[in-house]
Amino acid sequence: MDYEKGGRQKEYYSELEVMLRNCPLCGSKNYINICTERGNVGIVKCKECSLIYVNPMVKEPEKNYWGDEKKYFEEARLIFEGKAKSHRDVNYLEDLKVIESIKPKGNFLDIGTNMGFFLRHTRGKKWNVCGVDPSPSLSEMARKYFELNVKTCYLNEAGFEDEYFDVVTMTDVFEHIPELKKLLADIKKVIKKDGILFIKVPNGKYNMLKLWLAKAAGKVKDYDIFDSYEHVTHFTHKTLKRILAECGFKVTKSYIGKPIQLPVWHKYVGHYYQYPSPWFLDLKNYAMRSLFYWISKVERVLRFGNIGYFAPNIIVIAQRNV
Repeated sequence: MDYEKGGRQKEYYSELEVMLRNCPLCGSKNYINICTERGNVGIVKCKECSLIYVNPMVKEPEKNYWGDEKKYFEEARLIFEGKAKSHRDVNYLEDLKVIESIKPKGNFLDIGTNMGFFLRHTRGKKWNVCGVDPSPSLSEMARKYFELNVKTCYLNEAGFEDEYFDVVTMTDVFEHIPELKKLLADIKKVIKKDGILFIKVPNGKYNMLKLWLAKAAGKVKDYDIFDSYEHVTHFTHKTLKRILAECGFKVTKSYIGKPIQLPVWHKYVGHYYQYPSPWFLDLKNYAMRSLFYWISKVERVLRFGNIGYFAPNIIVIAQRNV
């Protein structure tokens, strides 16, 4: 069966459905082409600051998530009903453990809450929790099925008080944002001076490694490596730290999270992409992701603390420069 996604993403985008843009970090118009996905969506590298970003970019990429609630529900029904876990739960719980060790209580804001799979794990903790997500269908599902306090809006529309939040999280969200500096300015306004900003993003260098391996194997057409219809910026450790610094944040901690062990079950049962596959279906991919993760630990030591090509993701904790 084909996996039927709830979102509005397409396999092919025409020239009329994409738009050119400048580098979202330094504003330069000069770039090197890396590759193209889904028709006319481009992945480029800025010649000035080395940021990897999508150009041309799908117009209003966030609206890929403004899809059909019924389809989203079927995709995740067993999780909503408490009969299955999300394949990301292990990662979510690990992320929250780190956050709780630094800020165990206070006002907690999650940006890009989606259906609430991450935020639902904050229940029973000492935080006063809320979320924002512009998708009408996804934010409604977070309210309906997990009874979470989620506003259907962008952060600048939410009406939060200045310096209100002790914790602000963006878990696999920041790479979706076209106007990075605008969002960071909005966060700086609502976060407390001693508050923490938790950001987890896919590693741009890891995607470059996958691209090189796919080219070597002659299988570039078989992959959608950069998820470019939705992931519009691809950070490295260096470019993520730079944009935070330019927007008034200092990184206090950075590390590599465990890989998301993405199941292949949807290829066989259609909807249930969220759920663990029988172990033998995923063994090769699971083993490779785990191997790369452990290599990334060694690679970071050899790079004197910088996160390199084998790390699946980059996690930073930052605070305002007072």
